[in-house]
Amino acid sequence: MQQLTGLDAAFLALETTNSTGHVGGVCLLDPSDAPRPLDLALLTEVLGQRLPLVPVMRRKLLEVPLGLDQPYWVDDPEFDIEYHIREVALPSPGSQAQLTEQLARLHARPLDRRRPLWETYLITGLADGLVAVYTKVHHAAIDGVSGAELLTVLLDLKPDYNQ
Repeated sequence: MQQLTGLDAAFLALETTNSTGHVGGVCLLDPSDAPRPLDLALLTEVLGQRLPLVPVMRRKLLEVPLGLDQPYWVDDPEFDIEYHIREVALPSPGSQAQLTEQLARLHARPLDRRRPLWETYLITGLADGLVAVYTKVHHAAIDGVSGAELLTVLLDLKPDYNQ
């Protein structure tokens, strides 16, 4: 169990129905050199193996009764990775405009505070055989430095999934 800092709790408190508190990033990937096609099952497998390296990704919020103190991060005993990793397919032709519109829709949805505060989407159907991986994480869970560290854990520099 780890208590949120005042700043991290502020990121939660600033969220409204019109303003989310998460940050997001998208990676465009060319899977043509990959040893296996990047599909939802493979993405789930790879991320599942790496999540233990990022404990906050398996933790959810525990609010203090009556809001008398900052919330806590607690391990989610019912963690379900399949809830957090999803697939979306763009219709043909899979243009950058279509991708941008889909990303805007995904980013606009607030994260479920009853679960760990992140989601990852495999976006297929892009032109030229590309795929996109979009991840959003609540700002209470990561900042710029920890976000960069998260990317080094979750992404590979080479198309070999077993590094």
